[in-house]
Order: sequence, then structure tokens, then C-alpha cells
Amino acid sequence: MLKMMVVDDETMFREYLCTTINWGAYGFEICGQAKNGHEALEQAQKNMPDIALIDINMPYMDGLTLSEKLKEKQPEIGIVLITGHSEFEYARKAVRIGVDDYILKPFEKEELVLTLLKLKKNIQKVQQEKFTAQNDRMMMRKRLLNELIGSERYYNDQELKNKFKAFEVMLYSCIFQVSCIEIDHMDQKWEEISERALWKYAVSNILNEIAEVQGNHFVFNGPEGRIVSMIEFKDHRSRDEFSTEAYEKLCNLIQDHLAFTITVGVGKAHQGFDGIRDSYMESLAALQNKFILGNNKVIEYAKLGKECSNIGFYPNVINEDLLINLRLNDWPKIERTLNEVFGYIRGQRLSIEYTYVICMGLISLCLSYVTESGNSIENIFGEDFLPFSEVRNKESIDAAYDWIVQLFRKTVEPSRQKKMTRTRKIAEAVKEYIDTHYHEQVLSIEHIALNIYMNPGYLRTTFKKEMGLTVGKYIASVRMQKARELLNTGNMKLAEIAEKVGFSDAGYFSKCFKKYFGISPSEYETIRK
Repeated sequence: MLKMMVVDDETMFREYLCTTINWGAYGFEICGQAKNGHEALEQAQKNMPDIALIDINMPYMDGLTLSEKLKEKQPEIGIVLITGHSEFEYARKAVRIGVDDYILKPFEKEELVLTLLKLKKNIQKVQQEKFTAQNDRMMMRKRLLNELIGSERYYNDQELKNKFKAFEVMLYSCIFQVSCIEIDHMDQKWEEISERALWKYAVSNILNEIAEVQGNHFVFNGPEGRIVSMIEFKDHRSRDEFSTEAYEKLCNLIQDHLAFTITVGVGKAHQGFDGIRDSYMESLAALQNKFILGNNKVIEYAKLGKECSNIGFYPNVINEDLLINLRLNDWPKIERTLNEVFGYIRGQRLSIEYTYVICMGLISLCLSYVTESGNSIENIFGEDFLPFSEVRNKESIDAAYDWIVQLFRKTVEPSRQKKMTRTRKIAEAVKEYIDTHYHEQVLSIEHIALNIYMNPGYLRTTFKKEMGLTVGKYIASVRMQKARELLNTGNMKLAEIAEKVGFSDAGYFSKCFKKYFGISPSEYETIRK
């Protein structure tokens, strides 16, 4: 329904306009009546009408003046003037200054209805265009924010500042801090995706209401069902004065009023756009420790012990590798990566609780992939499948390893049984080419397309559809995994490793390594030792 206000100094004519036509049948409702311009301005401020039907000849303030004032306060309001023949020239002038239409007295009801229906169509078109533009804007902003916490960076600093400016966001200090909010046991509570989206929306809204931040605050949906809170502090002082009180209050409000719990992982503040990814990885590392510290609390990365924080980084790297290889259905690499995980557990002599943290992360990743690929957890693993209880009941690390390997094997089996389609063969050919030529600096989508005689655009789309990730991301993944293998040997210089995985510049290689894994090559070597 569009809201309409009727303004005329003659009481009988106002009543006639309001009652003689069944406005509801045409999609209108009368939201107010006024006998002069002053009353009309008050009514408009109170009711925010979509359309004003105004007599041009009124005392105190004529229809033209009223129309001009209404347009100043509410530019999108539709205005139709009612005028006599003697005022025809004034009406024409009114159309030029923003009045949408006019109707001459005397008029038939049908003429008035048709005029308003035409105006209604125009208003609804503008509203739809505005709504679509707003949605597009929100999607573009969400995509940019997710790219900032992702492993690939597409824009330099100045381009990013221009992007934010286009979204009408003025940046201050470029000191960023990222926190991740996870709804505890979300998959168990709500099966419907729409229900999960509703509760995530509620959590985001409450956080926006209660958080008082000096600077910019961005709250958006991140990967793996988490809500991401990214703060850009106004200055160093506001960073130093920041506390997690708002997140703690959020935990309490959600538990008290929405009957579920959340856990918040808080990363450290970092300078510059590159620091956003670092802070995000730290927030995930903090969040992982909820399996030890419990749910419904705020866990700050900066307050975790050194041993605990190191554990947080390494499994995140492993999980990223595993997810890529699950999507690629590459069982040898999956098995090799799982071997590496448990080799790390044994080598670092982790406590049983820390081991459970890593195992539960692997299980969660596995189940997430099953859902992502359109399969049913019950169909693959059975209705009585209780993975977290089962892994805790294993009597040794070797038994836990064997059980998790079987879990991943069952996960990839449905994909392995699928018929090899033409598009899948193309994607596999691209994958094989990258696996063989990852060390070549010229490696790109165009280079691959030239060598396997395919159109680059078709190849790019086919690979993304079949493998679930972009060609560029897979190239980066292969190079980084190979680089990590070479680092593990411990007998090669950084420049040599960079060259062997397709980089001409060791500094740029180090930067890419840190973006991908969250830690620099030297930090990785320290953890490995």
C-alpha cells in the first residue's frame, strides 16, 4: 500500500476525495488530511506519505509553496496538484519545479484514479531500483570485507581506501582489530538454513546496538557460518582504551533472551590492511580454544599462553589445505595432510586436551564439507553418528588417527563414485597442469588455456564449478603447500624455495606465505622446530 495525504481547504471536497473512491482496492491508503499548508507539513513529518494530493489554491500557504517545502523535506514524495482552469499556467510551472502531475477541476473519479495509478507505478519503479541498488551495494561491501579477511588480496592500499570511500566510509587510522562470533552448537539446534540466518541476523543487530566504538565498526557474515566484527580505531588512544566489554555483554544478552550461547574469539589490533588477515587468523585461533575453555565467553588471543596460541595457527593452515583437497577429491593429498597433522601432535607432545581441539576441528571441517557438497551426514555416517563422543573414547592417538582417516575416506567416497563428465575432465586437466608446472613464474589462467587449447573464460568457469575454488586460489594453494614441504627439509635458503615455487622475489614470496598461512616462513620454521 502507498500512503496518501489529502490537502484542501474545503472540508466537503476533502471528504469527497477520501470517501468516494475505494482507495484500498487500488493499493492506496489515506494516512492524513489537512486543511492548509501548515497542517500538511506537520502531517507529512508525522506520517511520511508517499503521495500528496494538494489543492493549488489555499489560504496561508498555496499549493505551490507547500509542494516546494514538501520536496525539500522529502524529495521522493509524489505530488499531484488539483487546479482550476485559471491556474493552469501555475500548474505547468509546478511540474517544472518537481510536482509530478496535476489534474484540472472538474474531473471524473476515473481520471483521478488513472493519474494516481500512473504515479504509483513510477514511485514503485523508483523504490524497486533503489532497493536493488542498496542490495547490490550491501553485497559488494560484504564481498570486499570477506576479501580483506581472506588469503588473497586483490587491491593495493589506495584502491582499498577508494573502495571504502565509495561505500561512504571515511577511514581514520587503518588500525584494525577482528573478532569472530560463533553460535555454539548451531548445526545441532537448527537444521533449516533460514533459521540459522535469522539468529545470525539477530546477533549482528544486537552487537551493532550495544557496541560503542571510536572509529568504524563493520559487522558481517564471514566464512563457515561465523559472524565477523571488524573495528577500525579512530586513533592509537581509542585502540589502547578498547575493552571486550561489549562482546561480554553480547554473550550475556544472547543467553538470557535468545536461549542459546555464543563464543567470541578476539584477535589483536594490527596496523594496515595486511593486518586485517593477521587479526582474523588470531581470532580463529582464540575461538578454537573454546573446546578447552568452554562456550559462552570471550576469548582474547593476546591473553592466551604462547603454547596455546601456536596451536591455533597450525590447524588453521591444515584445515585450509584439507578443504581444498576435499573439493578436489584428492585422496593422496588428504591422507598426507592428515599424516602431517598427527605427526605434529606427536612431535610437539601435545596434551590430550589440545589434541582433542585439533581432532574436533578436523571433524567439523569434514562434516561441513559433507553438507557443502549436498550430501546428508546421516546417509554417509549413519543416524547414530556421534563423532565428538567417538573420538574422545579412543584409547590412543593412533586409534584416533585411524578413525579420522576413515571419516575422511567415507566423506570423499561419494564424489569418487560420480561419473567423470566432460567438464570434470577439463578441470582435472587444469589441476594436473598446475600440479606439474607450479614452479613456472608465467603460470596463469591464460597460460594454462593456451597449453591445453581451451578458451580462458570457459576454463575459468568450468574449474570453479567443478572444483569449488578459483584457478588462482588453487595455484596459490599448490605453491604454498610445496613451499611448506621445502621449508620442512630445513636445508634450503628462502630465495631458493621462492624460485622453486614460481616466485622471482623472495620478499614477495614471504608476504604471500604469511597471507596464506597467517605466519611468516621464519615463524613457521620456529614453530616446526
